[in-house]
Amino acid sequence: MAKDILVQRKGRIVHITLNRPRKGNLMSTRMKEILTDTVNGLGRDDKTCAIVLRGNGKDFCHGREQALPGGPPKNAFDMHNRAMGKILAVYAAFRNCPVPIVSVVQGKALGFGCALVGGSDVAYASTEARFALPEMAHGTAPTLAMAALAKVSPKTVCDLVYSREEIDAETALATGLVSRVFPPAELDNAVDGLLARLAAYDPVDVKAVKRFQWTGPQLHPDIMSDLAGYTLATVRSRKIG
Repeated sequence: MAKDILVQRKGRIVHITLNRPRKGNLMSTRMKEILTDTVNGLGRDDKTCAIVLRGNGKDFCHGREQALPGGPPKNAFDMHNRAMGKILAVYAAFRNCPVPIVSVVQGKALGFGCALVGGSDVAYASTEARFALPEMAHGTAPTLAMAALAKVSPKTVCDLVYSREEIDAETALATGLVSRVFPPAELDNAVDGLLARLAAYDPVDVKAVKRFQWTGPQLHPDIMSDLAGYTLATVRSRKIG
């Protein structure tokens, strides 16, 4: 039986592939747990300088399975622990991982899949990629996905939620959901070029950028400036002498 998540190391880059192509890489509870544990583990590994997330097949990820192992939740506490907590753990793993996570998006990224893209540090998308948050059609307010899309234009996020309509890759680029857009035939080469650069950088510099990008914008501008200065001074001091 094929594994639902594949993990492959290529030098200092680790590739994680969602591997349920016949189901649009729909994420089960177990897949979320594996993804969380894998990212957390790689974050403690000094040999890794970047993580790449892809979906096998024509689509990136259609979201997550609604059914929970063990049957319906008994109460709100049970629901949070068995459902919401598993999702939030993935987002936290992405956020707290010391090295950048690069999503490579082809086809559809829906619901939880769209949130994975938003929670990545860099996202390269095919011109054929499409993004949507269809949860309201199923009676679910997608507040968890919205939390992962904090860096995306708030008006775009609200429109995705309320309209449930897909947006194309160029719109996703304009609103900050993805970093760059490429024709399908050029996507892999573009990703390889980025990964080669990341592998060549000083790993401390790479980690400092990741940490500052997630921490700095949440601070008062004066405190953010101080953090920027002290971060750079600390990193540069390693290279003195």
